[in-house]
Amino acid sequence: MSNDAASNKSTIVKNVTKRLRKAILDGTLKEGDRLIQEEWAERLKVSRMPIREALTQLQIEGLVELVPHKGAVVTPITKDNIEEIYHLRSMLEGLAVEKSLPYLTEKDKQHLYDILIQMETLELTDETNDQYIQLNASFHQTLRSGCPWPRVQKMVEMLGISPIAPNLLIDYYQEAQREHRLIYEAALRGDPAELRAAVEYHILRTKNNLIKCMEHMKKHT
Repeated sequence: MSNDAASNKSTIVKNVTKRLRKAILDGTLKEGDRLIQEEWAERLKVSRMPIREALTQLQIEGLVELVPHKGAVVTPITKDNIEEIYHLRSMLEGLAVEKSLPYLTEKDKQHLYDILIQMETLELTDETNDQYIQLNASFHQTLRSGCPWPRVQKMVEMLGISPIAPNLLIDYYQEAQREHRLIYEAALRGDPAELRAAVEYHILRTKNNLIKCMEHMKKHT
């Protein structure tokens, strides 16, 4: 496959994923609805292959479940889901970074800085979304890497960071980077309580913006 053909295929898959994601988040597709590949391929005027790839991505995002003999079934993320996940994450990750900070080395702090610069200089697009998710996850993981409480670490990792967030929050990207810099500066100052507060604020602000975006989508369906 040529580079142009591969790029075109990738663009089609991303556009299909975006259309299906929006239909789930704005309520056009309800919980339990089946996403039939043939129907959506016809509706979006594409082959079944990009539909199949889009459904795999939406399964990773928790928006569909691929059920044997039934196909893709819609499992939308609700406002209550987001409230619960992000409130829990803010408390647990805040605790994890507070306990972690005294154990972070100069090498860890340099790694944080390197990631921060990459995030600040990255232009967020459909093509760079996965790269941003990896950088963001690495930033947060490095911050809490010194936490001596393994159960807290495991609970934070289990909650994860919603893969839909960067896609929906592109308008808040610069705000998120300002918060990441404040978090980094708190870590440099060596104040565990300040670091905990900065991380909790960042996670709860992300929650509020996610809910705002989803409600905006529903109003404009």
